[in-house]
Amino acid sequence: MEGVQGILAILMVFGMPVFIVGIVMFFRARERAETQKTIRMAIEKGQALPPEYLDSLKRSGSGRIKTPVNDIRSGLILMAVALGLVVMDYVRNDYTFETLSGIAAIPGFIGVALLIMGIVGLNTQKKS
Repeated sequence: MEGVQGILAILMVFGMPVFIVGIVMFFRARERAETQKTIRMAIEKGQALPPEYLDSLKRSGSGRIKTPVNDIRSGLILMAVALGLVVMDYVRNDYTFETLSGIAAIPGFIGVALLIMGIVGLNTQKKS
């Protein structure tokens, strides 16, 4: 019985994220198919699609519009996560830095890169 529990636990740990992502992707694909069907029917009947509707489709299809401000926000959030991991590691290990501090460098450096990209993007927008 213990072997079955171990296999079931492993399947749950690795299977649940796959299942959740699969469900989300399924419903997004279904929503896109319904939207395409509606647009196709409107075009076949000769109805014109308003530009506002097409603009809303562009925005909803790609998610958020990438702007330098979003890059700066994402960078600051990742840097805060990294700092939180470092502080947690420092306090948990009797005020010495251990392995978790090194792992915290990954989101920290990604955050720094996003922050730099956002600042460069803002400067580029101001020049144009």
